[in-house]
Amino acid sequence: MKFATVVLLGILLLGSSLSLNAQPAAISQVVAAYINETPLPDPIPNDGNTGLCLTYYTMIGDLGLNSLFMLDKGSPQVDRQHAYFIWVSDYIWQNVPANPNNTVFSFTMILQGTATIYYTAHPELRVFDSTKDPTRSTWGDPVAKFVRKTGMFQSLDGGNSGTFANTAELVSSKPFPFQGKTFNLKDVIPQGMTCFETISGSYEAGTCVAIK
Repeated sequence: MKFATVVLLGILLLGSSLSLNAQPAAISQVVAAYINETPLPDPIPNDGNTGLCLTYYTMIGDLGLNSLFMLDKGSPQVDRQHAYFIWVSDYIWQNVPANPNNTVFSFTMILQGTATIYYTAHPELRVFDSTKDPTRSTWGDPVAKFVRKTGMFQSLDGGNSGTFANTAELVSSKPFPFQGKTFNLKDVIPQGMTCFETISGSYEAGTCVAIK
């Protein structure tokens, strides 16, 4: 089963606008869209049923590609090496035992854990090779931290693809410079977010809505 390689919970919620005068997003307002790419760095800890979620964002509030990625001749370079914000979360998963009365679906629990949003003005300097940067020191400034609540991945093909929903609660954040001003995620996401995603193999895409 390929689920161990699937990165989950690519989540980022920055509010209704990232103009730096943004107000907290309304409940259930869609505030972000995200995708990922492979190969992935190793998870920490690297034993047992563990995985790593690492995603970047094609939309945050009113911000689009030109604001979220470095530009090359006026065009955004849409990949994790050029994304200003990334979401990173190590996770532990647990298979739900098969039920002979339900042979259509397979289920996997993603247990409660933590997550971090990293920001850097120079994403091209990030090193995603775990052997060269085992402490993830190049990934940027950890500007917000979350507690991920337990969620369930559900699949019709033995775990290769499926859907997943999960809530992440904001527990801390700090101010950082962005677009020439000072910004703090707690001003626009004081509580957190719920994200919904579709997974295929090691790839994922999803959207997030605000919670109160």
